[in-house]
This record gives sequence, structure tokens and C-alpha cells, in this order.
Amino acid sequence: MFWLDQDLRIVWVNQAWESLTGHSADSIVGTICSSHGPSRAGAAEDVAASFTPPAEALAGRSTTTTTLILRGDGERFWRGVAFWPFVGADGALLGLLGQVRDPDDGLSENASRTHRLRVRLLEMRQASYERFGFDSLIGAGAAHHRLLEQVQLASSTRAPVLIVGELGTGKRHVAHVIHQLGGAPGRSLKSFDCQALPAEVLDRELFTASAAEDPSGDGQAPASPRPRFAAAEGSTLLVGDVLAMPRDVQSRFVDAIDGRVRLLSFTSGDPEAAVRAERLRAEFYYAVSVLTIRLSPLRERRGEILPLAQHFLERANQRGGPQRSGFTPAAEKALAAYDWPGNLHELARVVDHAHASSMVEPSRRFLGAPIDADDLPAGIRGDLGGAYLAPRPTPPKPLDEILDDVERRLIENAMSKARRNKSRAAEILGVSRPRLYRRIRELNLADEIDQDE
Repeated sequence: MFWLDQDLRIVWVNQAWESLTGHSADSIVGTICSSHGPSRAGAAEDVAASFTPPAEALAGRSTTTTTLILRGDGERFWRGVAFWPFVGADGALLGLLGQVRDPDDGLSENASRTHRLRVRLLEMRQASYERFGFDSLIGAGAAHHRLLEQVQLASSTRAPVLIVGELGTGKRHVAHVIHQLGGAPGRSLKSFDCQALPAEVLDRELFTASAAEDPSGDGQAPASPRPRFAAAEGSTLLVGDVLAMPRDVQSRFVDAIDGRVRLLSFTSGDPEAAVRAERLRAEFYYAVSVLTIRLSPLRERRGEILPLAQHFLERANQRGGPQRSGFTPAAEKALAAYDWPGNLHELARVVDHAHASSMVEPSRRFLGAPIDADDLPAGIRGDLGGAYLAPRPTPPKPLDEILDDVERRLIENAMSKARRNKSRAAEILGVSRPRLYRRIRELNLADEIDQDE
């Protein structure tokens, strides 16, 4: 048993709850049940997130749901959870009493579509974890199952991997998953962006030995230095976009590959066409594509759009602020019908925009509010005409929020011009690299920048 206050803060748990979750009352009381799925074993915030009540309970109706609990020791298991809301004479929520039950005594027949989507996302994550040992790639169906098998294979071998897909399909994220699954703890990942770096800089970064490689210790590079990326045994080198690598650098790159480093690369173009057009040397293409992973565009994965939207919504909830429980049927219809030319990156941006819309309308700042179609941009709704109507009056934004929005757009534009290279972006903005990195973190831009590929 457990008790949540009106802000969904855990106020009390009994001994059985402590034994089930592996968390003592002292370690969990005061933690807010944010609306996102568990992702980190042992984190109090993630354990609390497993007990987020559905919107029906927040509206004052007793209900049951199904949840996935991730204990501190890594064990995962399903449980049913019943919620009994308590309301005051004015109808305001005072708190909720919760009871953990057997897994079969779970989701209510009258559970909303928004909450069923949250449970579906949990089921997809758990199915991926049980089959492949990781749950950081969201999807369903035969094509996604094949992708997970390829990622698992790529992580178990040192063979070079080429990831091919349109902009925004998550190539960089897939590469990071391969590195995390296949690398020894503490092994580094070094990235080089062939589009952002001039040829001479790319050549220097890849092939010039550092002082640490100098066996004499006199600061002079050895006569025949090994390429810098080969210095750390077991590390990972991530190269993108390989179609932008100069042909002379391609030749030297092939000669330098020695198997000591895990080589991952990606491209948004057609590598076979680039070979035919002699933009890529054939020997270079074959050397970096021993294994090739092709990512499907989102328009070919329509059955995964809504779970992915829920995933991005829960990621936004996890960052803090008002919690949005899901999507109304009208919003789901608009999301499912759109073609998503920007793929996952565009979907993430749209969901983040919709999540933030609750922050500019104080009347809507309550827990559990689902995202409606009106929260989505007019182009996503297929109602571009609406963009030209007089805007509904809304309270003015505080100056700090306006300044943050302006700075966010400036950073995004600079990152786009610099081809996602943060050092180049800092030069464009005229700020130091540490300051740019700090503002990226403070403005919650890190996930968007990583997702862009």
C-alpha cells in the first residue's frame, strides 16, 4: 500500500511496498511520481514513476492499471495497481491511496486510450529487454525486430558497421547503443563529423599522433605514427557523414584500419550511388560496411508513430514541468496521418512543443492533462489555414522565457550551420565552447541535438 498527495508526491508506503520495490520509506518518501516509464535500476525517481496514476484516477474515479517495476537490483516485473482517489467538498483532489496487486489484476476495461498507450510503450520496452537485453530502441513489427537483431550482432563483433538512413532516423543514437552494448566499461567514443570539419582538420584529427603516443616523451610525434583513433585499445570511433570524407583521406583511412578500434559510421545518402559516381572509393566503402544497418523512415513505420510519440512525451515529462499523460484521440489521429519528412527528430520536436504549450496557459497547469490536437502545430494538423487566423489571447511570457526561446533558436541555427559540430557552432556564436555546452544543457537541447542524426 502507498499514499500520494495531490501533487503525486509519495507520502507513505507500508513494509510490503518496501520489500517489493527494494526501497525503504526513508529513501522514497517525498519523491514525485512523474509520468514516464522506469529506465534506471535503483533510481528513486524511476521507481516512483512506476506508480503514476492514470488520468481517470486524477479525475476522481477509482481505477486499476498495469505497471512495470524496475528494482534496484535490476529485476523487472509486472504488477497491477489500484488507485482510490480522495476529493474534498469542492471536488479538488486531496490524495490517492494505492494498492499493488497481482499482474493479472491490472488494466481496467474502462481505461482511457491515453493510458493504454502508456502501457503499450512499457510492454514494447519490456519485450525488447527480454529478447535482446536492451530497451533503448523503441518500435514494433518485423522491420524493427530485424533492426534489434542487427544491433545485437554489431555490438558483439569488432567488424566495421555502416548505418544508413534519412536525416532524423536516429543513426547516431543507434551507433551509441552499439557502443554501449559492445564496449567495455569506461571505453571512450570519439566522433568525427566529415561534413563539419575541413579536410585538413579531419586529416590532422584522424592521422596525427598525439603527445601521449610519443614513446620518447620529448613531445615529438614518432616517424611513423599510428592514427590517433587507433591509440586506445577497445575504444569506438564514430564517423559521419562518410560521403563527405575527401577521397585522399578515404585512401589513408582504409590503410589505417587495424581492428583495434570499433569503427562505426553513418550517412544520410546513398553509398552505392556515391561509389558509382566516384565520390566514394570502392575499397573505402567495402572497408567501412562489413555490416550495414539501414534505418526505415518514419512514414514506413506508421504503426510505431504513437508509441514513439508517447516515448518522447515521457522524456519531456522526465525533464520536469507540467506532466502530460498522453494524447487525445484527435491528437493521435493527426500524428498518425502526418508523413514526418523529418522523421524521429521532427516527431520529438513536435511533441516537445506540445508539451511546452501547457506552460504558457496557466489554466491548463494540472497533472495528467493529455495533449490535444490544438497543441500541435497547424502543419501537423493538416490545417495550415489555421496558422493565419488571429491568435487566441494568452498571458504574456515572462522576459526570461522569451530570452531563453531566442537563445535556443540561435543555438539551433548555429548548430545547423556547423553541421552539428559544437566547436564550430561556438565560433559562429562568438562564445566559448564551455559556455555553449553549459547553455545546451540548461536549455534541454542535448537530446534534440543527439537525435538530429
